[in-house]
Amino acid sequence: MKNNHRQDQLERFFQHNPIEDPLYLKKYVKEHPDHKMAWYLLGREYAAQGKEGKAAYCFAQSGEIYEAFERQKITIEGPLPSSPSAASKTAKNAEMTSRVRGKGKWMPLLVLLLLLAVPAAIDSAKNAVPSEAAKANPSKDASALAVMKPDQTQGDSAVPGTKLYFSEGDFGKKLQQVLVSSSSSAGESVIMQAPRSADGKWIEWNRSVNPLLSVTSDGGGGSSSALKYYQPQICSCQIADSSALVPVIDQWMKDREQAIVLQSAMKAYQAKTGSLPETADQLSKPYPDNLLPGLTLELQELFPQTLKLLKADAAKPGQPQETKPLEGQAQANQGAKEVTGPSSSQPKASSDPLREPLRIMIDTDKHVLALVSGDKIIRSYPVGLGGEKTPQGDFIISEKVRNPNGKSNGEFGSRGMTLSDTLYAIHGTNKPSSIGKDESHGCVRMQQADIEELYDMVTHQTKVTIGKGILPEPGSGEGGGSPGSGAGRGKPDQSFGLPLKTNDSNPGKKYKWLD
Repeated sequence: MKNNHRQDQLERFFQHNPIEDPLYLKKYVKEHPDHKMAWYLLGREYAAQGKEGKAAYCFAQSGEIYEAFERQKITIEGPLPSSPSAASKTAKNAEMTSRVRGKGKWMPLLVLLLLLAVPAAIDSAKNAVPSEAAKANPSKDASALAVMKPDQTQGDSAVPGTKLYFSEGDFGKKLQQVLVSSSSSAGESVIMQAPRSADGKWIEWNRSVNPLLSVTSDGGGGSSSALKYYQPQICSCQIADSSALVPVIDQWMKDREQAIVLQSAMKAYQAKTGSLPETADQLSKPYPDNLLPGLTLELQELFPQTLKLLKADAAKPGQPQETKPLEGQAQANQGAKEVTGPSSSQPKASSDPLREPLRIMIDTDKHVLALVSGDKIIRSYPVGLGGEKTPQGDFIISEKVRNPNGKSNGEFGSRGMTLSDTLYAIHGTNKPSSIGKDESHGCVRMQQADIEELYDMVTHQTKVTIGKGILPEPGSGEGGGSPGSGAGRGKPDQSFGLPLKTNDSNPGKKYKWLD
């Protein structure tokens, strides 16, 4: 009953999201004047509006919460005013509010941090006391707030039962999921995100997916939730070591990439034949029906589940053409993935940020080819083009061939993919110095490692768009770091690859693409 009560409270709170409805906070502090978290959030709202006096009053009411999250003492000269309006005339703590201003874009995440620091429900928070003392002398004042300071974190190792939440900027939704989930299940919940491109239009999966923060709960609706912070922009505190999470997130990314490759291939088969494949080997037939060169064991095991998903989706008239989690993947739809360790490849639940079929975009201004799913850039490759000779518009991959013209080191390299039955193609090259230049007769040239990875990830029927200025500049997005360009997201030894289980060469044909 206690857990159900907490969940009901959380859901009621989110019906009045303070980010979308700041007036709700004013009403809330009137009804709950001892609720320091609400005072702090209201102070942040006033600070963002430049109302320093009102902000100072609210921060003073929030007490140790302000000190914990702003890492400084509250100093207000003179007696504390009795109301926010009076505070605007007497408060002089401009330094305090100046630090708050300018963090608006992290406000949703701040709400997350504050709420996660509350071990019980919003309306049933307890006094802040050391954990050992709390066990020995539980507080009788249920109206005060228990605060875990940012540097009070537990060990940094990833433990069994870790759940991964991929944020696409929807911190409010992830907040609700984490809080509701942690109230009933023990373990660590990690919120991750990938950087956005400089123009804000793309999520650059190819660059990195990094942990933002995590909360570890005992799952009993109980006494504490431990926070860890992994990025300096969300906390003025000591940043936790995320090295234990790196292999977990890497494996999760590989799983998601394999899943979207399989789903895209099955939809391509459907577009080509009029029906979904009934067996996995139908996806790796010999040339010219070679959608994929072969399937890994993981993809073979995933095939029945994916087939059921696509059939269920097709049975719903008017549904958008994107994959939806199966009924048994309720947590997947909520964005959580439970893992048992770095080597776990098939979790009990998984998030599906890669929902739309893979497609190729080629920017002739930047000489970049990107493999995308929706607004997520999965791979980004430098390419060689032909200037005005390279056609612009929409195409599909109509043919895939290994070792065109019978060799892997010829003018077309080791792989080639024809565009809409024309003499234009995406292929390798024996002139790697031409990458990034306009030296072809219209085709798209790629480095060998890059074309071999792309060949394994896309199928016949994959949409290809060629145009000017349609992709962001590689590596120019937020956060800096690696541009994630090339095979394996810049790490060729980690390239996506499929086993060869069919004959996808065509030695009897002489290819005359416009190299």
